[in-house]
Amino acid sequence: MSKPRYLTASKISLLVLVQLYCDSDFPSSATVPVLSFVLSHTFPATPSAARKPHTVEQHVAPLSIRAFEDILQKQTSSKPGRSLLDPFLERLWKMNSIDALFDLFNDLGTLLGPSEEEPSQETKHMHLSPTSPLGALVRQARLEFTRLPFDDIVHLWCAFIAYRAPTAQRARRQSGQASSSVDIVATDLGLSKEDSLFEITYGHLLEGDTSSTSLSHDDLERILEFQLDKLQRLGCRVPEEMKAPLRQLLESSDTVPRQAHLVLFFDAWKSGDYSSAFDNLHRYFDHAMQARERIHYQYALLHMAILQADFGCFGEAIAAINETVATARENQDIHCLNFSLNWLNHMSKAYPKQMKRAGYIGMLGSEREGLAFLKAKARETRTYNLLSATLLNEAKLCLLSGDVASRAFELLYQSSHLSLKENIGNNGSHLLFQSALYSRLGNPSLSEANCQLLLDCYQSGCPLDERIRALGRRAFLEVLQRCRYDEALRLLASTEQFMQRSLKFHQYVYLCTGLVKLRRAIRHKDWTACEVLFSYLQPDSSTDPELTFLLSESRIDYLVARGLYSQAWDIVEELSTTLKEEGGDVMQRISLLIAKADICRRLGRPERGFSVALRAASVAFKAHLKTCLFNAVGLLANILISNADYHAATRLLSAIIPQSLENGDVHVAGALYSHMGDAYMGLAGVEDGSSAAGLRLRAIRVSRAELYIDRARECFKKAEDVEGECEQLMKKAVIARLRGDEELAEEWAHDHNRVWEHGVGRIAGNSIEVH
Repeated sequence: MSKPRYLTASKISLLVLVQLYCDSDFPSSATVPVLSFVLSHTFPATPSAARKPHTVEQHVAPLSIRAFEDILQKQTSSKPGRSLLDPFLERLWKMNSIDALFDLFNDLGTLLGPSEEEPSQETKHMHLSPTSPLGALVRQARLEFTRLPFDDIVHLWCAFIAYRAPTAQRARRQSGQASSSVDIVATDLGLSKEDSLFEITYGHLLEGDTSSTSLSHDDLERILEFQLDKLQRLGCRVPEEMKAPLRQLLESSDTVPRQAHLVLFFDAWKSGDYSSAFDNLHRYFDHAMQARERIHYQYALLHMAILQADFGCFGEAIAAINETVATARENQDIHCLNFSLNWLNHMSKAYPKQMKRAGYIGMLGSEREGLAFLKAKARETRTYNLLSATLLNEAKLCLLSGDVASRAFELLYQSSHLSLKENIGNNGSHLLFQSALYSRLGNPSLSEANCQLLLDCYQSGCPLDERIRALGRRAFLEVLQRCRYDEALRLLASTEQFMQRSLKFHQYVYLCTGLVKLRRAIRHKDWTACEVLFSYLQPDSSTDPELTFLLSESRIDYLVARGLYSQAWDIVEELSTTLKEEGGDVMQRISLLIAKADICRRLGRPERGFSVALRAASVAFKAHLKTCLFNAVGLLANILISNADYHAATRLLSAIIPQSLENGDVHVAGALYSHMGDAYMGLAGVEDGSSAAGLRLRAIRVSRAELYIDRARECFKKAEDVEGECEQLMKKAVIARLRGDEELAEEWAHDHNRVWEHGVGRIAGNSIEVH
């Protein structure tokens, strides 16, 4: 038998429950639970991150009779000492023949209102509005029943008999209505189980075969819609425990629903199987065209554009999204049109070079004009999810362009308020942006707290991409701020539990892990490991732009550490030109200015380096980029020290070191402490030593220099910077020799050799594998 279109045994039980609800003696205390139960299993619920997430069994398994027992046993009936389950079972077992099934659907018609022939006839039950949810359920059920061939009605009746069978003992104990026979007509005719007529009609019930009518096409479509909602909102793959049941359901269906092609498309896409993804998306195209469902055609085009962009084919993606926009305008689908324009705006900002190379010249003008247009359209059409996303994108634009942080906070709070008010549920993107904002403002503790809040409180309702990015940001905070490389690698390894074998997420974690190991290798001066890691880490056009810049920045640090200043300068100039043309992130541009100033200082051109570092510090101060500001000021102080301007250097460093300690970046703090030690040594050197006061002041400044050198050494030790720690030990040896303590100087030199040898041994013991 083919799968029923709509009616199943569970639907009949729901209709009996609706009939019971419409009785005049239905208890008012049970109204809300019973209606919630009926509607939740009849109409799809609106997805929301605020609601408790549904389990897999609730949406995959058919509605069993046990579910009715669980909900109705808790509700008291109008008769004392009895629950609502008793009258429900009484009505179920009153249907003792197929003729009673016909009577049920005839009686359901009276629930929709009195007939025109008897308008004044009084009834003992309430009437349902035909346009109400319950009225729509009754009307659709009666319509589907009238369309059923008699053979399908017989199979439906047999499925209902098997469905209610587990309640026979309770029904017999309560009212004595449950009969040992499956049909009262068979009992009246005197048929036994051995008779051929009984065997033909009800023989399969004795064998327990009722699987063919357990789910209808409507139930199957609801299951697939639920899976689609999860796949689209969370960006994950179909869970492993769901694949076999879904495969069985689709194989048992005589026709494949259109949603099945999309489910298979998303699963193949996230797994990196682009050939299967294209095949399933083309099947969805074919279904939309054959069924003349033009409403689904533009969404298939939209998915095609996103898939092409994810695959790095930006030319094909632009062609597909242009056709999407044209089709959405033709069909007057405002939601699809607005989403397509928003996606174009996002792609032009995230991948400007690739989009420009593919021929995209901008459909909405400048980025600010595009965001203003999208905001106006979202308010006009009351598309609140798009409005919230546009406000958040505007806040990101303020942050990337170097505007004041207060404006970014204002837009963030507007977006968050709208999300809470309209129950949009995009908390993950808000927390990630807030984490990035606090990190730039020099508060890593609040930045990490926002990432942890996402993982602890909103993990079930956030896309998988946002969860992995939160862990990646926590890992980079451990590396860049606290230099805890092992802890960062442990955090990245923990993503394996929910990556679900997705190629894109695996590549993201692979690059993050490689960058952490590359940073440590550069600090350890392990050039062999650096070369191997650079050969592994080869980003392509679809790689996350932020990771691509971090990899380029690491290559600059590597070249500078090896003394290859010419190559490092060429990379800095190339990146600076690219970011200027694309209107890149102001923080990245400041980082390149600091790298350029550092190269100038190392090449013996401190004047040019001073002007570049001063410009970087000025922009960082205006944009409230604390880490960049500390690096720029430290570089300015170092240049001033090289020009023997020690007083100005100490004033700069004294103002910036307390704030740097609040920031928690141990490597930056170590560099600032080292510069402060150099400045005090310079002040001690220019002090007049002919008088007792001068000698005493010189000794005080040397002691202060030694104190700052000790602090710098501790910071570099925490950062695992072997060269920085050894440099401080050599400074200690020089100070001891200047004091005339040769024995202490030899001891510091011995410590220098020991630390360097320990660093070399640690290099030999570290693995250079990325994963």
